[in-house]
Amino acid sequence: MAASINAFTIKRLSEEVGQDTVTLLLNVFSDELEQYLRQLSDQPSVSQVREISHAIKSSAASFGADELAEMAQECESRMKQGQDQWMNDHLPEFRQMVQGMAVKYKQLASNDELINRML
Repeated sequence: MAASINAFTIKRLSEEVGQDTVTLLLNVFSDELEQYLRQLSDQPSVSQVREISHAIKSSAASFGADELAEMAQECESRMKQGQDQWMNDHLPEFRQMVQGMAVKYKQLASNDELINRML
């Protein structure tokens, strides 16, 4: 199942900062996800995965990427517990979700009509 964007979170964010700023922030978030994806693709250490997961968890929740935030939380928690095998088993899925959400947010940021439908 593909992860989705929580429209309520985008609407609330738009009310707080305005639609123009939301568009800018969505682009920044997408760019951050692309940067994290590159880091996750370079055979990261457990500590790097933990740090990246923590960063993604916080920002994903702020931008309505709820499933990504949950997966990042799970990943961070497992890395803190030293469950290296979990990382080996689930890192491809995590990378795929990060990549998919980066694309979705880039598309959303470039399409005012999509944003307006969420508001």
